[in-house]
Parts: sequence; structure tokens; C-alpha cells
Amino acid sequence: MLVVVAVDQTTGVLASWPSLLAAVDVAGCDETALAGLLRDARVVQRSLDGLVMRIGARSNQLAEAGRAAPAEEFIRDAGAVGSRVARREAARAKAGQSIAGLGDAVSSGQTSGEHVDALARHLGKLTDEQRAGLDLAGLVERSKDLPPETFDRLVKRTADAAIGDHGLGDTKAKQAASEFRHWFDQAAGMGRFAGSLDPERYEALTNAVDHQMSALAAASGETVAKTKNLAATALVALALNGGDARRRLPSVAVVVDERTLRAGAHAGSVAQTAAGHDLPPESIARLCCDATLRRVTLDDRGIPVNVGRKYRTATDAQWTALNAIYSTCAWDGCTAPISWCQAHHIRPWEHGGPTDLNNLLPLCSRHHHRVHEGQWNIKLKPDRSLQIHRPDGALAATVPTPMRC
Repeated sequence: MLVVVAVDQTTGVLASWPSLLAAVDVAGCDETALAGLLRDARVVQRSLDGLVMRIGARSNQLAEAGRAAPAEEFIRDAGAVGSRVARREAARAKAGQSIAGLGDAVSSGQTSGEHVDALARHLGKLTDEQRAGLDLAGLVERSKDLPPETFDRLVKRTADAAIGDHGLGDTKAKQAASEFRHWFDQAAGMGRFAGSLDPERYEALTNAVDHQMSALAAASGETVAKTKNLAATALVALALNGGDARRRLPSVAVVVDERTLRAGAHAGSVAQTAAGHDLPPESIARLCCDATLRRVTLDDRGIPVNVGRKYRTATDAQWTALNAIYSTCAWDGCTAPISWCQAHHIRPWEHGGPTDLNNLLPLCSRHHHRVHEGQWNIKLKPDRSLQIHRPDGALAATVPTPMRC
């Protein structure tokens, strides 16, 4: 009877949430108030993810006794969601059951469902014996202070190290799962394409398309936006221009530490594409057989050293160094790939600013314009953490030191 009362009370509380949240007035909020509301909303979202994890776990317990459907089926039907969402939330519930403290971390809003997804996806590849050797409690703690993308890479490397192949099996599986399909949609009168590629070939293809888009824009002699239509034109141009396509398609930039390059994988290996996708040492060795290697010398903080003021435009070597640090635009929350960015001088070159790495930052066109025409101000700290100030001087955001973990 006590359980029934508790459930009824909980259901009543949850039922009132939509009207309570709908009553929150944001119209009169300034930016500070909006930021506070958004932080609170994220905590609530995470807590609800934790509740769904517990519901799924309980459904699994009841299913063992024949009193309910397994979590995936139960969440899909009772929660009225699609199969894809149900599978993800059922995997979260299973992870919460098997990793001590994980469910509590989500329910308290300290970590998110995305962090749980990373654990479920990568640890699901391990045997019980391999999982037994991991510091799962330590991973739960790391999930509380790392962004989801960074945490995903950490868990993947942890799982690859436990398997002992440094990601080779995962890479082969993704290559085997790659596919490309095309058909003609008679109703629309348009050709359609669909597919998926492993990270290496995905970056080779998209790098080629991005370069071709830039070439087409430059050839027009006018300002041309990099639209989806221009991307389609670039892809067709690459396919029809066999010589150019053969030259560009193998172009993949990789970031690897010298010890891995020289002696193979080790505990602290960094072996990634420029966009941050991990590659096994075998793939690195193959790519380096037909590559131009550029050395990036780091200081004692792991920051590439300077080059000087001889050139205004960042050299290829400097772009290689920036690729070793960033995979996207450096602006807070921007996901534009670094291949879309320009090297911005923090202290303007015309005012004596050197083309040194401690004065350069990759910014996409939108945020580059915001700094120059929009009069926003940015300050790069020695550890490459970034402070972004509005035109009135107010601090808008602090971006932590970029990480390739």
C-alpha cells in the first residue's frame, strides 16, 4: 500500500510539471536570467533522463518475473516513442543497472544521457572479463566534468585499450558497415542518395567536397555562400573530373604524437584525424606511407611554439599546428569544422600582431565577422583558454582549453 501511495504522489507531481514549466515567463529575462534558466532546465532534463533509466531498469526486473515487457518494448509502447529512441533509452537503463553510481549521477543532474550513451556504446563491446579491469567509478566521475564529445572519446579509448587492439577492430567494423545507395525518385523527379562511411573515408570525401566548394566560390569572382546546393555541385564536379578527384580524395589530415608514429601505440597515444576521430596505429602507418609529414613542436604545456611575423597569412605548418589543437571553430559552442575556418589574429597583424600560434585562432566566417565587423573582443590565455567579450565589454563566455583526449 505504501508503494501505491508513493507512486500516486509521484505521478501527480510529474503531471503538474508541464503546466508549471509553461508558466515560466521568459519574456522579461535578460541574458543573465536566461542563462540561469537554461542551466536549471538542463538539470531538469538530466534528472528526467535518470527517471526514465530507473523506469527501464524496473521494467527489466518485472520482465524477469513475467509481469511486464522488457525495457525496450515497454518504453516504446508505454512511452509512445519510436524504436530508435526506445533502444537508446533501454541501453541507458541497462548501463545504469550495471555501473554503480551512474543512475544517481544522472538523476541528480550531474551528468547526462549523452554521457550514458557513450558508456553503453563503447563498454558494450567488452567481455565481462575486460569490463572487470576497468575503473568504472572513475569514468562516472569523469562524466560529471567532461563535455559529452570529449567523454565519448575517453570511453572509446578506454574500451579499445581493454580490448588491446587500439581501435583496429572498431575501424574494420565501421569500414565493413559503410554503404552507399542511390535511386531515382520518380515522383519528385530527383536522384536520391543515402549511405554511411567510416571516419577516414568520410573525412577524405568531405575534405574533397569542401576544397571543391572553395574553388568554385573563388572562380566565380563573387561572394558565394557555401550552401547545400553548392556542395552538390562540388560533388558532381569531383565525380566528373577524374584527375582532380583522384588527387583530392585520399587527403586526410592526421594528428599523431611522435612516439606513436615511431614505436606504435602506448597509453598516452594521440592518433586522430584532424576532425578528432580516432584511428588505430595501423591506419596511421598506412596513411603516412604516402604523406607529407609536418612536425609540430610543442612547449612544456603541450602548446605549439611560435613561428614569427614574416607572413601575414598562416602558413601550412601553422595550420597543421592549429589542427593539432582544434577540430572546430574555437568560438563557444560552434561546431563548424576547422576546414571552414580562417586563422584570426587576436592582435591585428596591421597593428604589430605576429602570425604566431599564440596570436592565432581558427574562426568560422560567422564568428570572424562578429569579431571584426561586430566589434566583439576575444582574449586568448597562455593555456589557450578563451574569453569572449561583447562589444560593451561584458564577458559572454569562457571557453576552456581545447582537449584531444
